[in-house]
Amino acid sequence: MMNLKKGWSKFIWIVSGILLVLLLGTVFLFMELRASLIPDEKEMEKATEQAEQYLQTKYPEMKYEISDVSYNSEQKSGNYDYAAMVIDTETQKSFMVYENRKTGKMEDDISIQEEEEFLKQVKPKIDSYINQKFGEAKGISLTASYEVGGIPSLNIGLNNNKEEVSEEMFLSFINYLQNELKIEHAHVSIMYDNENELWNKSY
Repeated sequence: MMNLKKGWSKFIWIVSGILLVLLLGTVFLFMELRASLIPDEKEMEKATEQAEQYLQTKYPEMKYEISDVSYNSEQKSGNYDYAAMVIDTETQKSFMVYENRKTGKMEDDISIQEEEEFLKQVKPKIDSYINQKFGEAKGISLTASYEVGGIPSLNIGLNNNKEEVSEEMFLSFINYLQNELKIEHAHVSIMYDNENELWNKSY
C-alpha cells in the first residue's frame, strides 16, 4: 500500500512538473509575441528623423507633415520595418517613407501609387485586346510590383489550347503593352485551358 502511495505521489510530481514547464513555455512565448507586436519608440523616432532628411533632399519644394509612423510587425512581409506616414499638405495625398530592409536605402512609395493608378487606367484596354485577339478570357489580373524598382505582373487565363495562340500573337501583345499602352516593364504570363502550358515573358 505504501509503495502504491509513493508511486502515485511520484506520478503527480512528474505530471505537475510537465504542466509547469508547459505553462512557463506558453507564458514565455506569449511575452515574446507581445513584445514583437509593440513598436520600439527609438526606432519610431529614427524613422521620423530619416524621413525628414529624405524629404528635404528628394522633395525640397514639397510642403508636408508626418502624421504617424507605421510599424510592420510581420517582418517577413513587405520591405520595411518602420515607415513614416507623410501627407503632402498641398495635394492632400498620403504616402510612406521608409528604409528598405533589403537595400538599406531610404525610399518612398509614391512611384508605386502612381503605377497602381496607371495600371487601373489601362486595364480595360488590356481586357478588350485579349477578348478581341484571343477570345474571352477566364481571368485577367494586373498587379503593381509593390516594390520600388520592381515590375508589374499580368496574369491571363485563356480557354484556348496553346497551339491556338501563336508566338507571333503573343509577341504582338507584348509589343502592344510596351509601345501602345506604355507599360515599360512587366512580367506577362498567359495560361491555357489545360493549365500545364503557358506563354511566359518578362520585358
